[in-house]
Amino acid sequence: MVSDLLINAVDDTRIDAADTLVVILASLSFYILWTRSTFAFIAMIPALIASHLLEALALMMMAFPVMLGFVAATATRWFSLAALGTGLLWAFFIPLSLPDSADAMWMALILIAVAWSIGNFIGVMVDRRRQDQLRVAEATKRAARAAEDERKSLARDLHDIVAHNLTIISMQTRAAQYAGTDEAARQAVEVVGHSATEALADLRRMLSLLQAEGLVTGDQEAAQIELGDGAAALDLEYGAVKFGRMLEGLGIETQVTTDGFDEDIPQSVETALYRVLQEAVTNVAKHAAEGGRCEIRVCAHDGLLELAVDNTLPVRGTSARAGWNSSGSGLIGMRDRVDAFGGTMSSVRDGNWWRVRAEVPLQETPA
Repeated sequence: MVSDLLINAVDDTRIDAADTLVVILASLSFYILWTRSTFAFIAMIPALIASHLLEALALMMMAFPVMLGFVAATATRWFSLAALGTGLLWAFFIPLSLPDSADAMWMALILIAVAWSIGNFIGVMVDRRRQDQLRVAEATKRAARAAEDERKSLARDLHDIVAHNLTIISMQTRAAQYAGTDEAARQAVEVVGHSATEALADLRRMLSLLQAEGLVTGDQEAAQIELGDGAAALDLEYGAVKFGRMLEGLGIETQVTTDGFDEDIPQSVETALYRVLQEAVTNVAKHAAEGGRCEIRVCAHDGLLELAVDNTLPVRGTSARAGWNSSGSGLIGMRDRVDAFGGTMSSVRDGNWWRVRAEVPLQETPA
């Protein structure tokens, strides 16, 4: 660019001092262009002024549109418009400073308009590409967060399914072993078979859900049908009665109360509370005192689905059921399920009782 300006400064092998000064000023501005176009344009203003004062328009007729194009493509909108205004002002002053070259104003205006239009178009395209890249990056982040949430949800489901049914199976086999009678063994085998069947059905239900969402391969139509059957099986009122019988079979005196299930309860809300109840009952089976008591209450009223599970704790000097440790992941999963629907949950010790409370709005308002 500098060499081109120098070549244009030569007129019949004679270099004019005025042209040389304008060349130097314009060249400095183009050197600054490597750092920032706004600084370079500001640095060119002295060259614009000098071109009028020293009557050296020919050089700036070539150099200024190039600089203006760079500014329009890379600078902010307001600075680009300011640069355009500066260029128009410079062109309109040509008839005043150089009356003999008044016609050059129209050529300058055309070059300025073309340069600014091309630069502005390039800037819009670059900005649009940048916005597209930002949207793709944001969509990628959202997809990663959704995948992480899905993995956490699957982990909670697996924990609820496997932990609950294996706890019941283990407790029943231990009870049969301690009783040492054929009748106890027969009842234990019955419960073990039922729990194993239920665990298998829950796992199939989860697999059907994954197939229906395209996360694993399989017959999607069959998956949808099986998913519908599985979802209907997660009936909270029936589950409360079923879990109460399971605890009774483990020697825990259990009272079950249900109310308000004639209301329209969203399936997703009922399923979430079913899983919370399942985990709470699992904890009762693990940690309740021998010969303890448990109270399960599930009711729907005033736009809320409420769950309460209370169980006695081991009296001082006695022990809970042996061989079970808690990582706390079950309680975390329960809270996550309730929080997902804008509900609340608490689990506290109250004297010799452990009390779990959960309530979820009947209107689906996931967080």
